[in-house]
Parts: sequence; structure tokens; C-alpha cells
Amino acid sequence: MKRFLKTIGLLTLIFGLCLTLSTNTSRAASDKINVGVMYSITGKGSEVAKVQLDGVNLAIKQVNEKGGLEMDGKKVEVEAVVRDDETKPDVAVRRLRELIDENIRVVVGGTFAHVSTALNEQIRDGQALFMATNGIQEKVFRKENKAPYYISPLGAVDGIGRMCADYVGKTFKPQHVILFLPDYAYGRGAAEGAHKVFGSKYPDIKVTEVWSPVGTPDFTSYIIKIKELKPDVVMMGHWGNDAINALKQVYELGLRKDAKVFFNSIITAFAVGIPPEALEGVTMGWWWYHDLTGIKDPETEKAVAELTEVWKKEYGEPPDPFAVYAYLGMQQTLRGIELANSLEPGKVYQALLDNPQFMSVKGPATWRVDGRPSYKYAKFIADGKPPQERKDKWDVAKVVDVYMGEELCLPLKEMGWE
Repeated sequence: MKRFLKTIGLLTLIFGLCLTLSTNTSRAASDKINVGVMYSITGKGSEVAKVQLDGVNLAIKQVNEKGGLEMDGKKVEVEAVVRDDETKPDVAVRRLRELIDENIRVVVGGTFAHVSTALNEQIRDGQALFMATNGIQEKVFRKENKAPYYISPLGAVDGIGRMCADYVGKTFKPQHVILFLPDYAYGRGAAEGAHKVFGSKYPDIKVTEVWSPVGTPDFTSYIIKIKELKPDVVMMGHWGNDAINALKQVYELGLRKDAKVFFNSIITAFAVGIPPEALEGVTMGWWWYHDLTGIKDPETEKAVAELTEVWKKEYGEPPDPFAVYAYLGMQQTLRGIELANSLEPGKVYQALLDNPQFMSVKGPATWRVDGRPSYKYAKFIADGKPPQERKDKWDVAKVVDVYMGEELCLPLKEMGWE
């Protein structure tokens, strides 16, 4: 009997120790939360993904330096669980399944449009939130197409086409515009947006399309064709290495002497790879630029200057626009988690919609019901600087204007939300 009681006592002690260890482990685990991060670390998107990772890492670091997020009455640190989609939609889908299997259902990512679009299809059942920090075709955000918790701080590539067409139409007043674009989802979306605006607002402007395959090494034949068509404005919209090669060859073949060159959307990551003389005089649309001196908005100018200073201290260079959108995407995701006091995708998403207004380094912004924000400054317009005016390798352009029109996002009614 004594032996039996000793055995019972020993088992009770062991159970108590296990319970204590379990409780402590649970408490320790609850002091940290995991957020998924998925970019094209390898493949065609790798150059952009590097700076995007800088953005999400800085946003997380800034939160953790303040003790973490306030959840359940205490501070919890944030840890990124990083996955590589290899710039392939099928790989991205597998990586997302892996994260969900690990019970990580809030994910920030997106480098290429076709990859992020594939992820929208995978979460149509609402089992995950995906904050896509790259450009995507606008049709993804239509009510009948969008996954319940799919969200993006950047918006849609169609909006690039609409905004730039509106700006080109009223600023340069051309008679003939050529859309010189890459033949994949990004270029097709931009063309659709441009045609919508030219057709409705500037019907007298002739619009011609010239398409080049992704990964084109030599753009000579396309540029010669454009020169023969004699346009007033050439609206370009290539990406990555294609953007670098296309702009180099536009300069080498003298297209700028024959027509105004307007580059729809450029980022620092590949602007620095373009010879200064090839970028000089090219007017560009920027989602964001690190020097807004002279835009006559002290609050936004100060916010941009402060972020640029922090970024330079952290990474030795100013932030790239895509890096900033990754930064904004993670910032807003963490804000949603804290507001919701939860990692449940639906609760995080709804928390942002219930608290839609936020101050960003693009000025005041408001989340819309379709999962996209409207910004005071939808697009910044800048001219390429000549070599002699550049202060450093990143001083590639001077902001000369802002686009504050309504073309960033289509009206909610037109998107099926009203």
C-alpha cells in the first residue's frame, strides 16, 4: 500500500511538473507571434525581392524595438517566417500551403503579378489573409473575384495605366501615343487602364500598341518600329532587367529625339542600373520617391525624409518604392493584428476596414472595402536628372509633379461593391 501511495505521489509530482513546464512553454510561445513573408527570393523577381525583404524586416524591427504588439494586455514580439516563391505561381501555392499547415495564416508578400494572382485563388475559402505588396490586375479586386481576405497597399496595374494616361493626356496633349509594354499580366493590365482613360477622356488621341516578350535581350526592332510610327509620346512600362535594357536602347537609338518618353512606373532597384544619360529627360511615374523636396506638403515631406534617414542608417541606401510598399504592407498587417487582438485572418482584415484611415509615407490614406487604399498622392511624377546634377547613385530623378486624380482605383460601384 505504501509503495502504491508513493507511486501515486510520484506520478502526481511528475504531472505537476509537466503541467508547470507546459504552462511556461505556452506562455513563452505566446510572447511571440509569427507572420508569414513570401517573396521571389530566387528567379526573375530576386532583385526586387531583396529590397522588399528589407522593408518588411524594418517594419518588424521597429515594432519589436518598442516591445512588440499589444495583445491580451501584454507585449508580444513579431517574427517573420520567410518563404521563397521562386517567381513561380505553383511554388507560391505550395509555400502558402506549408505556412497554413504551420498555422501561419497571415502572410505578407508578392513580387510578380502572376504569382500574387495565383495566391488569390488559393484563399478564396478565407483560410488565410494575404497582403500583396506588388501590383496586380484590377480584375482581382472585383467583388466576384477577390478572396475574402486578399488586400494590397499598392493597388492595381490597371491604375498605373489610367493615371499615366490621364497625366500624359492633359500634360503633353499628344496626337499619337504608343504604348510600348511587356507582354504579360502587368503590361496587359496597364494597357487596359490606359485605353479606358484615353477612350473616355481623350478620344481624339490615337493610341497604338507595341508589345515585347518578357526577357527580350534586344529591343532594336521594336524601337525602330516605334520611330517609323512617329508618335508624340511613347509610354513605356517594362520591368526588372527588361526596363534597364529597353531604356538603354531607347537612348542609344535616339528615340528621345523623336518623341517624349514617359516611363509609367519605375523603381530605384533598376533605375540605378540605367546609365544617367539614358534616364536624363525621361519623365517617370513613381509610386514613391525618397526625396519629395518642394511638393509643398511639410507633413508628408517630413515623413518621407525621416523614413529615408532611418533606411540609410539600416541599409546604407535610401528605400526603393517597392521596398516602401512592403514596409507599408507589413506595418498595416501588424496594425490590423493589434487592433483585432488576433491572428485570425477575418478579424485582422475587418479591423483594418473598421479603422480605415492611416497616415503613411505617401500622405493620408484610407482603406476601401475592396481591400485597396486611396492615397492623397496616388503617383509622383519625376524627370531623370542629368549626370552632373546627381549627388549620389540614388539621386536619379527630381519630383516635378504629383498625380492626385481619381484614376488610382475604379469606383466601388464599377468594381461590384455597391
